Amino acid sequence: MYRLPARRGSGRTDRLRRRLLDDRGAVGGLEMLPFGFLVFVVGSLIIMNAWTVVDSWMAVSTASREGGRVFVESAPDEAWPAARARIEEVMTEYGRSERLVAPSAPAGAYERCASVTITVAYDMAFINMPFVGGFGSLTRIESTHTERIDPWRSGDFEGSCG
Repeated sequence: MYRLPARRGSGRTDRLRRRLLDDRGAVGGLEMLPFGFLVFVVGSLIIMNAWTVVDSWMAVSTASREGGRVFVESAPDEAWPAARARIEEVMTEYGRSERLVAPSAPAGAYERCASVTITVAYDMAFINMPFVGGFGSLTRIESTHTERIDPWRSGDFEGSCG
């Protein structure tokens, strides 16, 4: 049987065949899109949590400062209830009232020149996400503020600055 010699393709098809069989001109990196998306999501979570820590610390710091100021400016029998109400109000304004650790009354008598230390604590979740909430282990953020009761304050209560 007689075979016809294989006809060689034109130069154009030979170039196309060579180009399809090697790696020149190939575009790679499609497999990196899910990895990039994962890095973006994890990075966003880290930034969100960092801001949550800063915001929680600002709320706790402001609450302790305001609680101390209200305590030293109130009448002796109304000082702690007024300070506690102000602490809870500040934390509510910051949106951080759900895990506020109940503050305890400062030690010592309410007298002129006495130093009063107010400590406010807040339990922050390990991961906080908007619209979802927080989950994971809790970390406690604390802030203390010390005020001195005014030595020339009017009112009927004990104490001197001797």
